[in-house]
Amino acid sequence: MGEAQALGDRTIENQSDSLQHKRKSKRPKAGLILLTLAGFITLYIPLHLYWLAFVPGNFAFTGVLFGGLQLACGVIGWFFPKYVRLLGIFGVLISILSLIGALGGMLVGMLLGMVGGCLCFAWDEKKDSNKGEKDREKLKEKVAV
Repeated sequence: MGEAQALGDRTIENQSDSLQHKRKSKRPKAGLILLTLAGFITLYIPLHLYWLAFVPGNFAFTGVLFGGLQLACGVIGWFFPKYVRLLGIFGVLISILSLIGALGGMLVGMLLGMVGGCLCFAWDEKKDSNKGEKDREKLKEKVAV
């Protein structure tokens, strides 16, 4: 009976491990959060100056454009993790360009966007999945002993 109970415990542990593995998302959370936050910060000033946005010769519209693109890069990355590296490159470029239109979200938005974009670009899905497999192998070895 002790052996059957041990087998039952292992299958329960394996099921809970697989559920936790499915729940873990395969995306760079920190980079996407920073990129989205940078979009909000960059949009802050141009949206308060929206009444000037369409005056000829004003750059407030470009601030809205660049802030919206930063925000879009962060949000799209959550839904399509396959394109996160490309979105990270776009996020860095748009962050640099936001210096022209919105003073880079008072420079804070630009810096957050650059860091978030770099984190997204440097992320590698294969390294994350291998890490989880190694942890499961160590857990199986502990259960077997």
